[in-house]
Amino acid sequence: MENRPEALIEEEYKTWRKNVKYMYDLVYTQTLKWPSPTVQWFPEVERKSDATTSQRILLTTFTDQREQEHVLIGRMGFPDIVDEDEKAGAQINFDIVQSMPVPAEINKAKYCPISTNLLACKTEEADVLVYDYTRHASFNSDVAPDERLRGHSEGGFALDWNKINFGHLVTGGRDKAICHFDINSGLIRKYGHHSEVVNAVSCSAFNPAVFASVSDDCSLVVVDTRNEEAAVVARKAHASSIEFVDFSPFRAELIATASSDKTIRVWDTRNTRSPVAVLRGHKGDVMTVKWSLHYESILASGSKDRRINIWDLNKSNAASGDASNELVFIHGGHANTVADFDWNPAEPIEIVSVCDSNFIHVWKIPIEDYI
Repeated sequence: MENRPEALIEEEYKTWRKNVKYMYDLVYTQTLKWPSPTVQWFPEVERKSDATTSQRILLTTFTDQREQEHVLIGRMGFPDIVDEDEKAGAQINFDIVQSMPVPAEINKAKYCPISTNLLACKTEEADVLVYDYTRHASFNSDVAPDERLRGHSEGGFALDWNKINFGHLVTGGRDKAICHFDINSGLIRKYGHHSEVVNAVSCSAFNPAVFASVSDDCSLVVVDTRNEEAAVVARKAHASSIEFVDFSPFRAELIATASSDKTIRVWDTRNTRSPVAVLRGHKGDVMTVKWSLHYESILASGSKDRRINIWDLNKSNAASGDASNELVFIHGGHANTVADFDWNPAEPIEIVSVCDSNFIHVWKIPIEDYI
């Protein structure tokens, strides 16, 4: 689908735009100067006296070596009440409020969940770069990383902060290695459980010693850092490369994986012989999957087919035509590969998403209509 003629993609976009008011509680779209490979809501929300709400968003740039790369902090301003006729973005504003130069192409950036002023970047450089954005001016062209974490021999995409132990993070890369870092002391340990590129890692929200990783080698590995060997290994978790992994924020044993085989799979780490659920509905490689932060059975996925699908595991685990019955909503507003998306921790069923064609979308659906 990603190779369809531009005219057809434009026609699909126009059709989607016409139906926004029937499908969503809110939609906002904005063109960025450069595509952002990564996006994340900050959790802090500022309620203002003029009946508006302000929330920040973490972004990065991909200039394809045409300009300096930057980590960006944007601020989104929302009215507290959106009229029926204004669902397509009226009275919503978006501004970049901080920009920090980064010395290499940025593949993934995330803030520390325990101290959101700390940002980690996984880039095309081997080192993992850490910034404290509160130590730098809003727009400064001469910013160096506050920390360089050394352990990898190549760059990559895999990065996640420990959600319980302050300053700990796990990364993976093209060197097939996984590194466990402490920003105060550097490399703690290096793991070699994969035979190909490590694409993503996810730290458990329940156990600070547990993380999961996925790779081009099609395996899902769950590691307990207190042990020498991997705690769980599913060697052929998908038919082709696994692009993303995410631990459930509600149930310690559940993990979701996304693959270039166009499926999402849900696993119980107590028994990985077969997945708990296989979700079908994408027509392109699935690049991202993330659990809802507010509803235990809900997760979303982003794909090269330009779609973000929302799934409800409480629906029957069966297929209806080419799609699983768990598929409850398709966001079809992007005109290119979905690079990343993030659930808003402050607003249930609200998502920010970015694609390879410079657009950022903020959207919310009336979840009661779908679950």
